[in-house]
Amino acid sequence: MKHFYFIERNSGEEFIVGADTLEEAWKIAEEVAASIRENYNEGAGFATWTCYEYEMTDEEAEASGLDEY
Repeated sequence: MKHFYFIERNSGEEFIVGADTLEEAWKIAEEVAASIRENYNEGAGFATWTCYEYEMTDEEAEASGLDEY
């Protein structure tokens, strides 16, 4: 499994997605972004702006302290 680092730009939330491919990671990241939107009580009309940054090493992901989905 690889570790893909994402940022939801509207909220500033950073998170990692564990997946085998970037395509799989994007699907999960979109679900996480929707959850972030709900947590900020923005409602369905609020668009998320999720950005993929880079693939982290195992060591970087472990040391980052970020939530991994």
